[in-house]
Amino acid sequence: MKITIELAKLVDVVDIATRFVSKNSTLPILQNIYLKASIDNLIIRATDMEKYVEIEIPCDIKLEGAITINAKTFLDLLRTIEEKEVELSVNPQTNQMLIRSAEDEFEINGIPASEYVALPEIPQTNMITLETQSFITGVERVEYTITEKNFSPVLTGVLIKTKTETSGGKKLVFVGTDSFRIAEFKIPSNIETDFSLIIPKVAINDIKAIAKYAVEKEVPDMQLKYSENLIAFAYSIEDIKITATSLLIQGNFPDYEREEIMPTTFTTTILVDKSLCEKAIKKIWILTKDINNFIQIETQGDSVVISSGKTDKGAGKTKINAIIEGEQMTFAVNGRYITDFVRAMESEELVFNLVDHQKPMIITDKGNDVYKYVVRPLISN
Repeated sequence: MKITIELAKLVDVVDIATRFVSKNSTLPILQNIYLKASIDNLIIRATDMEKYVEIEIPCDIKLEGAITINAKTFLDLLRTIEEKEVELSVNPQTNQMLIRSAEDEFEINGIPASEYVALPEIPQTNMITLETQSFITGVERVEYTITEKNFSPVLTGVLIKTKTETSGGKKLVFVGTDSFRIAEFKIPSNIETDFSLIIPKVAINDIKAIAKYAVEKEVPDMQLKYSENLIAFAYSIEDIKITATSLLIQGNFPDYEREEIMPTTFTTTILVDKSLCEKAIKKIWILTKDINNFIQIETQGDSVVISSGKTDKGAGKTKINAIIEGEQMTFAVNGRYITDFVRAMESEELVFNLVDHQKPMIITDKGNDVYKYVVRPLISN
């Protein structure tokens, strides 16, 4: 193998590929990326056996060939080079790659390409076109509610589904939950196919990174292909083709739209400035960060008082202005759950919709009926 390739593009795609290698595997081959020079493209592959990526990037090929090399070492070395182009060559006898520029020369020990794992076949059963920015936005609105480890596998992924509403037409819906809170975000959609897929959080964050790269390069759409157990995201970014594939999580996502989980009728509504609310919560956290970030919120006229109650460290309270409609209310909640939503919302005003101090509350972004955040209150003694 011997090729010449544009350095800036190579760094971009190797950075993407490095996200897909295994971080903790004891198998060196899973910490490597696969490189193959064929016809007029460099093909790059990476996997941790749960998510996969394949990238095709044009290059000047003088000699075809393939090798696998450590992804992080390769990327770190490329980032030190300041030339416009680099030459990559492989000695098949020693399984070493030589990186050469006008000023630099590096050798990386590799593993034969024949030992690399096979990537899964790309699903061809179902295919839809999805707006790239909509995908990024949908994921970012719900991903903070999801943990990568949970007693239930379906709670470790982002649910993406289509839904037809009687009043609002068809929507593309993103949902995340850890069983203590739920985030739901809807986007108007003209997708005709009905589907419901659960994508692991460990994969979707890396796929989102590719989508952001596509947006930077002004690529508006991507192709989504899926089967019963596999999903692939295909991007054409200038002269680069990227396909990211992930296993799907099998199982039934919780029926979260029931009234007892996501209520629609409320007795109290509280409107507050999100920045003031976040600052107040962080003050109280100093006293309660060791006890589930406990905060108590009490309505008082045209204000809410945020307090800690008595803790081993002491006690505190702070007051902020609010617009309150309905009954007076006192409730407790994990303060971090509120600040997570504040960082994801768009407007400057936060709305609490409450039934009582025990039932789930709906927190929304003022004027935004497509973004709902359900939080279970803490029951104080």
